[in-house]
Amino acid sequence: MTAGAGATARARPGERRVLEPEHLDARGDGVARDGDLELRVPGLFIGERGRVELTHVSRHHPRAFARLVGDDALARPHPQRRAPPCPRQRECAGCPLMPLEVAAQRAQKRDTLRRRFGWSIEQVEPAPAPLGYRWSSKRVVFGAPGDARLGSYARGSHAPVDMDGCLVDHPLITACARELAELARRVGVAPYDERARAGDLRYVWFKTDGQEVLVTLITAAEDSHAARTLPELLTRAAGVAWSVQPSAGNSIRGGAPRLLRGRGALTLTLAGVTLEQGPLGFLQPNPEVAARAYAALVAGPDGAPRSGRARDRPVRRSRYHDGAAARSFAAVTPCEAYPESARRLGVAPETALELLRRRARSGAPAPALVIANPPRGGMGPEVCALLADPQRAAPWLHIMSCSAEALAADISNLTKETGCYELARVRAFDTLPQTAHVELVAWLRRRDAP
Repeated sequence: MTAGAGATARARPGERRVLEPEHLDARGDGVARDGDLELRVPGLFIGERGRVELTHVSRHHPRAFARLVGDDALARPHPQRRAPPCPRQRECAGCPLMPLEVAAQRAQKRDTLRRRFGWSIEQVEPAPAPLGYRWSSKRVVFGAPGDARLGSYARGSHAPVDMDGCLVDHPLITACARELAELARRVGVAPYDERARAGDLRYVWFKTDGQEVLVTLITAAEDSHAARTLPELLTRAAGVAWSVQPSAGNSIRGGAPRLLRGRGALTLTLAGVTLEQGPLGFLQPNPEVAARAYAALVAGPDGAPRSGRARDRPVRRSRYHDGAAARSFAAVTPCEAYPESARRLGVAPETALELLRRRARSGAPAPALVIANPPRGGMGPEVCALLADPQRAAPWLHIMSCSAEALAADISNLTKETGCYELARVRAFDTLPQTAHVELVAWLRRRDAP
């Protein structure tokens, strides 16, 4: 619906409007426009028309937030709407697309990528399991001594929601989390209270290889009742590690992990490459689908394998790229910033920016291929500028990203700001069904490359 310019100035919380979303945002909210005002509505999808009430209007941007109101809020529901299989879906908000059938979820993601970024993607490539797929799960600990709970923060708040029985977690993680919560209540573990800055157990990080579970306890201090009592009681954990995070804020990772019992790492095989994951190292939540994305990343846009004399990759998070690329390249130069992951790669921790600056100072030649798997924030303008340096720009640059916004910014920096590259293709993978998340692989060709 369009109300004309000036809608922002007239918008007030409590107003009601009828909206039709144009696309979804990164959280899965429907995004509609009313004049110059952008409105975001949880639970309203592309193709639907809904009656909403404004809950907040930004003072600094032409943006407002709204909620569906009334039992008949959907004047035109999506034909593939369903009752969410999780009874806590609305309360938790961790699976915002769950009210749609899975095929419709993928269509919403595909249409959003086309409408927002102009990427022509035939389909968001499906995951084999829409539930029980998550192999890595971080939980916040809340409650009172003797009544510890494991959950996540409700969206937009620090109000925790109990995640007992979460449907997207791997069943081994679900069982292990339930046992840990029961034991914590039995032995009187005190959950950390971030407002009072008091308590013991702050977070728990669960990882599985599909056969066993590695548990990492993150506590607020060295003197920890949880770290002393829980490891020997946990029967469902193959290994228990411990990290201390005394600082304020939302960072889950604490200091260097210490192994308290059992195994200190999990061994996984992705597309024929074996790798180890430790207590605080990054593990793709859905390794099976991520392996498909990794295989696409190492290959070319047509699926044909790459080959050459050398390859340099400002990449984070996974050893998979090294093992796969080593099959086709004479030399591979890895780069990893997080200490635990860098150690497993056999290199010193180094950011992509540090690596590229070092190579520029040394006069290193252009690599045959650059493969990048940056964090959610993307590579950024400085890294893109160094990658696009005409003296050292590779003929091909492959990027894997978990953020469409960050990838679009990097592509813009590489193709428009520097003019060095052109976009050849983008593929999307449904790594986290029930959410708005997709894993993206983009291939960029140097404009003057043969």
